[in-house]
Amino acid sequence: MSEPSRPSGIDQRSQKRIEAAVPVHIRGVDANGVAFDDSAEALEVSRRGLSLLTKRNLPVLTSVTVVLPGRGPKRPGEGPSDFFANASVVRVAKEGELNRVSIRFIGATLTTYSAEIG
Repeated sequence: MSEPSRPSGIDQRSQKRIEAAVPVHIRGVDANGVAFDDSAEALEVSRRGLSLLTKRNLPVLTSVTVVLPGRGPKRPGEGPSDFFANASVVRVAKEGELNRVSIRFIGATLTTYSAEIG
């Protein structure tokens, strides 16, 4: 017996995404074998991943390291630390001359997320 198909347009993601311009550092090796360490702004963020625009050619399944400054656990007397995660590219869509890249964290989740720091 086949499962009924879902109507198009229904979001099937397991995590709620928040649209926000959040600074992010991403590093890895692109499709041309060139190592990179770039700063960008995440367009959408969830507990398990994010999306961003880049000129880099990052095919699906590319491994990257993601750092969200000030979004890690709070340390007593020091404030929030940076959030670090190994991640994988799960979706790429062309947007003009840029690539919209969706990235899923591996073995890490953002425990909380707020569009405002503090």
